[in-house]
Amino acid sequence: MSTAETGTAATPRAAAADGDAASISEQLPRRRRRLGLALVGLGVVALAAQSWVEWLLPYDLAALETMRRLSKTPTLGAAQLVWAWALLCAALLVALARSRSASLVQTQGGALLCGLALGSAHVAAGGPAASSAMLLLVGVASLGWQARREGGLMLLVATAAAVAAWDAAMSGYPTLWLAAAVLCLMFVWIDHMHIRANDRRLFSALAERDSLITSLDQRGEQLTALQGARTRLLASISHDLRQPLQAVRLFAEALQARPDPADTQAPQRRQDLLRQQMRAADDAVAMLDQFSEFSAIEQGALQSHSELLDVRDVLDGVAATLQATHPREALSVTVHGRRQWLHTDRTQLTRLVQNLAGNAARYSLGARPGQRARVVLAVRPHTAPDGATGLAIDVVDNGRGIPADQREAIFEPYVQLADAASGASRGGRGLGLAIVRGLVSQLGLQLAPLRSTVGRGTRFRLLVPAAQRRECPPPASAAPGARRDDPARLDGWLLALLEDETAPRAALRAALEGVGATIVDAPTLAQLKAALDREPRFPDALVFDLDLGPGHPDGLAALEELRAEWELQVPAVIVTGRIAVMGTVPMPKRCTVLGKPVPLALLVATLRRHAPT
Repeated sequence: MSTAETGTAATPRAAAADGDAASISEQLPRRRRRLGLALVGLGVVALAAQSWVEWLLPYDLAALETMRRLSKTPTLGAAQLVWAWALLCAALLVALARSRSASLVQTQGGALLCGLALGSAHVAAGGPAASSAMLLLVGVASLGWQARREGGLMLLVATAAAVAAWDAAMSGYPTLWLAAAVLCLMFVWIDHMHIRANDRRLFSALAERDSLITSLDQRGEQLTALQGARTRLLASISHDLRQPLQAVRLFAEALQARPDPADTQAPQRRQDLLRQQMRAADDAVAMLDQFSEFSAIEQGALQSHSELLDVRDVLDGVAATLQATHPREALSVTVHGRRQWLHTDRTQLTRLVQNLAGNAARYSLGARPGQRARVVLAVRPHTAPDGATGLAIDVVDNGRGIPADQREAIFEPYVQLADAASGASRGGRGLGLAIVRGLVSQLGLQLAPLRSTVGRGTRFRLLVPAAQRRECPPPASAAPGARRDDPARLDGWLLALLEDETAPRAALRAALEGVGATIVDAPTLAQLKAALDREPRFPDALVFDLDLGPGHPDGLAALEELRAEWELQVPAVIVTGRIAVMGTVPMPKRCTVLGKPVPLALLVATLRRHAPT
């Protein structure tokens, strides 16, 4: 049976092992041919060996007399005749067995001559009994390699034809033609219906095994490469973190220096130092956030907590954060589009847009010397092919663009374009777009095909399905006495702050009081309750740390306890330094989790979004 007839590849792979499907499908018919021809050779010798003893099969003397008359050798003996026939058959069998590299014509020709010689057993070995035995032997020996390439079918047909022809020529009542035809058809049927069918199943199983082995090998190579990338990441994370932390410390020391009273540029320089210090701190935080978030996505531990949100509000917040860390003369961040409402996870959508916008800024800064980098965030309705109207969120930049051969690779973890702009932040480690792909899948969104022109810019587009789109809700009414005209302030707010660490609690209190809020703070829940009992009204919102020290309930448990006591769903913000927890712990209603360190602008925006009613 040829490889082509079994549906497997005809040419083995260059480095294929001896046991793979391609190699076995190529070698098995040849091995069967050699074994079958050896079996036929033994049969020929066995028929010839009858001449040494009394003939075991019935011997037809008429055939011997006919050969004496035709050869004009009256003294020709039976032993001489049968051994001459045996030697001829043996030579042809050896030639056929060694025709591995021969052409198809040579193989078929050799099988034809060999079959005609074997079928001549009627006159060489004593009549129809010997020829019938030889036909049965050839039929059995040809099973498994009856194919044009190997010559098994030609050998069987030629033997059957020779047997029938000699029987018709030598017998007055020829009968072997019918038996030869029936036997030939029977062996062909057995080979096709059983031998080849079993081979097809075998080769299919072997091919499936090879595919699994190849897949496992590829997966192993991918895991090895991923492990190597992680090892390099862990080896370099200490060095990379030290860079922004060192910058933060040096900027702080520079700010502590007493300025020269006569220096009129001192206030401006202090503002610049403060801005650079914040940017260095943001770089360090972004590095840790990305690593932790990608680990949660990889482990499948990320959970989404949907809420009603304004997409334009998310884009405005991302733009404000990105613009605050870059001077306007170097980077311009603008937002376009009307307010659009969705029902999705705010934190994860914000992170998704942040990663795209940060990536756009990173590869736009310095891409065009003498020109300002531009990043545009936009939201607009988008009609899907099925006619449903969802939303499209675009992040467009005027950076250096992404080559076509790298547009898929950039979404793989630990992959960064080699020649990032010199002025770009190094806050990421090639995880930003990998996180984008994970969050897109998590939120049920779709990432449209990337559009990019080298030297001109790139557009990323998120497609939001119509099922997540919502109508604009009615405006929430403000609490009595609360002034919320300035979106950057919390004038008139009463906030309850629960933090067990003294320094972070004092810093957060000072920051919130700086934007106009009144703060009631304590290190434990019992102390906070006692302090709040002295207040004339309930707090407008709660700001709790998640981890409150051993032996104390965590921030979520404290929140639930206070809400149950007051029978009031007070808005709350949970802050935590365990970034991996974010998105994995179910949040109560009107509660948002933020990762430390929390930018004050983000905390204020989150609190205002939970404006008390």
